Amino acid sequence: MTMRTAEWAMRLTELEGLDSAFSLQGPTAWQSVAYEARPVLFAASWRKKPSKTLIVTANYERALAWQAKLELCGVPHDAILQLPSGTSALFEDAAPEHIALSDRLGALRALAEDGPKIVLASPSAALERTLPKDVLVESFFEVRTGEEVDVDRLVRRLVALGYEPTDPVRIPGQYSRRGGILDVFPTGSELPIRLELFGDEVESIRSFDPNTQRSIGKAAALRLVPSRETMYTGESDFREMLASSVEREAPNLAPDAAARLEELVQMDAEALSEKVYFDRLDLYRPFLHPDSGCAIDLLSDNDQLVLDEPLELEANAARNEEELRQALEARAARGEMLHAVANDFVLPAEHLASHGCVLALTGMNALPDWMGKVRDVDVQAISMEPYRGRADALALTLRNYLKEGFRVVMTTDQPNRAKTVLSGAEIFVSSEEDAGGTATPQGAFLAQGNLGGGFVLPNEKLAFVSDAELFGVARLKLPQRRFMEGAPVATVLDLKPGDFVVHINFGIGVFRGLVKRPVEGVEKEFLYVEYQAPDKLFVPADQLDRIQKYLNPGDTNPKLNRLTGGEWQKTLGKAKEEAKAFARDLVRLYAKRKQVDRRAYGPDTPFQAEMEGTFPWVETRSQMTAIREAKRDLELPYPMDRLVCGDVGFGKTEVAIRVAFKAVQGGRQVAVLCPTTILSEQHFRNFQERLGPFGTRLALVNRYTHTSDKKEILSGLKNGSIEIVIGTHSLLGQGIQFKDLGLVVIDEEQKFGVKQKEMLKELRTEVDVLTLSATPIPRTLSMALMDIRQMSLINDPPPGRLPIRTYVRPYSGEVIREAILRELARGGQVFYVYNRVESINHVAEKLRKLVPTARIGIGHGQMNEKELEPIMVGFVKGEIDILLSTTIVENGIDIANANTLIVENADKLGLSQLYQLRGRVGRSDRQAYSYFLYSGAYDASIATLSVAEAQQEAMGGKKKRITVTDGAMQRLQALQEFSSLGSGYSLAFRDLQIRGAGELLGAKQSGT
Repeated sequence: MTMRTAEWAMRLTELEGLDSAFSLQGPTAWQSVAYEARPVLFAASWRKKPSKTLIVTANYERALAWQAKLELCGVPHDAILQLPSGTSALFEDAAPEHIALSDRLGALRALAEDGPKIVLASPSAALERTLPKDVLVESFFEVRTGEEVDVDRLVRRLVALGYEPTDPVRIPGQYSRRGGILDVFPTGSELPIRLELFGDEVESIRSFDPNTQRSIGKAAALRLVPSRETMYTGESDFREMLASSVEREAPNLAPDAAARLEELVQMDAEALSEKVYFDRLDLYRPFLHPDSGCAIDLLSDNDQLVLDEPLELEANAARNEEELRQALEARAARGEMLHAVANDFVLPAEHLASHGCVLALTGMNALPDWMGKVRDVDVQAISMEPYRGRADALALTLRNYLKEGFRVVMTTDQPNRAKTVLSGAEIFVSSEEDAGGTATPQGAFLAQGNLGGGFVLPNEKLAFVSDAELFGVARLKLPQRRFMEGAPVATVLDLKPGDFVVHINFGIGVFRGLVKRPVEGVEKEFLYVEYQAPDKLFVPADQLDRIQKYLNPGDTNPKLNRLTGGEWQKTLGKAKEEAKAFARDLVRLYAKRKQVDRRAYGPDTPFQAEMEGTFPWVETRSQMTAIREAKRDLELPYPMDRLVCGDVGFGKTEVAIRVAFKAVQGGRQVAVLCPTTILSEQHFRNFQERLGPFGTRLALVNRYTHTSDKKEILSGLKNGSIEIVIGTHSLLGQGIQFKDLGLVVIDEEQKFGVKQKEMLKELRTEVDVLTLSATPIPRTLSMALMDIRQMSLINDPPPGRLPIRTYVRPYSGEVIREAILRELARGGQVFYVYNRVESINHVAEKLRKLVPTARIGIGHGQMNEKELEPIMVGFVKGEIDILLSTTIVENGIDIANANTLIVENADKLGLSQLYQLRGRVGRSDRQAYSYFLYSGAYDASIATLSVAEAQQEAMGGKKKRITVTDGAMQRLQALQEFSSLGSGYSLAFRDLQIRGAGELLGAKQSGT
């Protein structure tokens, strides 16, 4: 039986050479310890002696990697919590980020209570001021089954803790009371809790699904913590103090800012006096909690504080503190808050050393002066060389280790594949220890669970190897956080008064609403539809199937029909003739497809199951449905033509990877077509990472491919030695021949030109075609809705994913500055899109003036590979704070730490393009923000201004009054309207309404 990596990690505690490291007494520093080894060594130490521990690491991404490795090394999932930053509420007067705030307060509770827990935090999150420990502990409250409670008193306590009444409860910090049932979504909990009472006795306590409202299982108790990080305590009245502050600061402000400050503070003072929870409450935390500390101050004397590379933490903390200071001082200068408290929200980096039991982990063998005197322990843990899948070179190193008496542990998610590769390199692999507990001179041990990076302990003669060294790529299985999956996509055909509708018998009218009318003494509900005056129609609610929402093929409103006169019947007759002609063409196309003699693929192979098992996430329901449907298509005897429609980041690529591997397992070749070079490179990395370890031979063809390499690739496609080729539209060229092409995957078909689509249409009669899209073109969506093409809809987000907060605003330097500073203050990164290469450097200079501390990188399509690659790599590694680019980032860059997008001149871009850009952020469980900025003012009268009139205005020298077209504003408003998770399908449908369906068999992709 293969041992697990956790068991091997625990054996580290048995090594005498590490005794001094694991004996943590007073301030200690582990010197010369590689990053890859730190979580493994600490997990062994913690499991030997569990304690309450706060680990401060460089950023949120690093904290997630720590959690993944700690869990892999045997630390229970429930023992680990993430402490996110809470400063985002200070940047704007908006509702708090409920999920992040819930996680933060849950982690703060763990730090304040007794019990062995591990809390992970960035330096900014750890140093932010929070509730004093005594206030936090006194607010904790528990209710258990069988207890008697005064429900009214319990509700008052919920209100005092900041919980909001709402029905039904869906997010942390809400409660709902219905008779003898009290629903509460406790802060820090993954699920809401339902209390059922019989009189005053708590009869049952159960958790339930916030989406379906159905019970899941019994809960031990309802455990309450505050829902806000600023609370009301005591009976203090701050009105006089705040008024004095305004008197002191107002003379130093511009008149409009002074007036704004006076008005805002006066309103806030009233809310404070009435102890009302409001959006701006956190701005007054220094008044309400003047003696507040930070997360570190919640630790007791026997608890542990771990600093992962203190010098790096010091630099990050100083930068975050400065960025927050700049942002808050800018708000104070505009009169949005008091300047007196602008510097009172975070503590300096030196406070990281304020706790007595500090463990510093460093590979640089250098510590900041504020650490003081520490006990140095030379651990000597060295990173493995980056072999990147060069199995022969790795095998040579491992053989040398084995000859020197090292134990070699291969940590992997692919044990069968690892055993095959190492055996081929003449290294014997044992799945379990022999009786003596040592490896043979030729052998290594296999451990289930990939560490994501190997390391060597030379003093202990022990080497850990991972999939990263053996296969060249390895992705840690990041923790799956919460149950909340989000509601599936709602229909976009819901009628609103004023919508145009079509009745199957009477034609086009305007829906005016629902009305009730008496029929034979009984009041019944009707749809009131208005036709050409004076005609009206009342449609019984049970005849809804006869009404459809009108899909506008252009920008003008349709002509209303009369209920009499036969006009609608003539229109129907003409449409039927056109439909017959279309049907004949369609029948010919599909008859040709059905005549293709394509052998059906067989069931999944064992290799297919092992490959799918390496997926580092949990599949969502609709994603698994799409995978099953596409595989089932392959097992039919005629070509597949399936559209997979899903939001950005919902897992469409994984569907393509699994289907492509099935095709390769069936002996066929696969071509993956991408609209951009960057997207082709990302797909190549993803496919290579997943399929390369299983011997699949892949190639990449784009404008960066060298001529000699391309010639070799073309030869490989012709002779069949290359099984999967990924590239741009150049794959459609005449010079490319395949030995046995079986499957074509088309990503974002709407980005290809009409001629390229015609070539793709011909392919559909010969090979299997799988199309991936977040926002398909109107024609494609129309065909799918008519069942002309098969469609799979991935409509549930990955667990923990949050909707992106979307703002449509006129261009403003202050908006840009605050958005950037808020993101940087929580350790994140920013996409800034500006789609004009000739002036992009000028924009970079503006950004440097707005945010002097930010590190800015520039990328655009006119740069060559050598210029562009270091910029992109630097952004991925977190070495660049702001990526200023053209729309080349629309596809192909997935960075969980980048959660703010700013698009300048957004009115100049298409809806699909804007939606894809928005998908660059919000790919983790952190709240993401997108800002779509337009220049100048929007004048709704453009809808009534003809082109000739606009030209006449310009010729007459009149001041230009229109800068944003009506269509552009419709697109931007659609983005704001459809900002929920899974809204790509809805946006595509809105695009279908705005632009029309186009010609299903012709060259027109839309109606306009």
